[in-house]
Amino acid sequence: MEIDSRKDEIAHYIGNQILDLRKSKKLSREQFAEKTNLSPNYIYEIEKGNSIPGCLALIDICNTFQIAPANLLNKYLDDNCYIISELVHSDFEKLSTYDKKLILDMIHFMANR
Repeated sequence: MEIDSRKDEIAHYIGNQILDLRKSKKLSREQFAEKTNLSPNYIYEIEKGNSIPGCLALIDICNTFQIAPANLLNKYLDDNCYIISELVHSDFEKLSTYDKKLILDMIHFMANR
């Protein structure tokens, strides 16, 4: 695959992921822009696949959605423990304090048996 076509494919994929997340959170483009400190026009360009967010924009987007970058990029990342740990972390953050403690206790128990 040529570099330009790969870049376009990735830009459209990331844009669609961000658009779907924004809509699922019922945020207008303007509300999302305010939360991410990005301009509504830049968000439009990202969602349309015309632009790929830079590192700082990606961090702001992930922080706003409270997700790991792997959630947006997983289709293009090699399988490895870092991706798995990021995805697990993302789900772990959604748990109650009690459930988090229970899981950590189980991990500690299993690692030390």
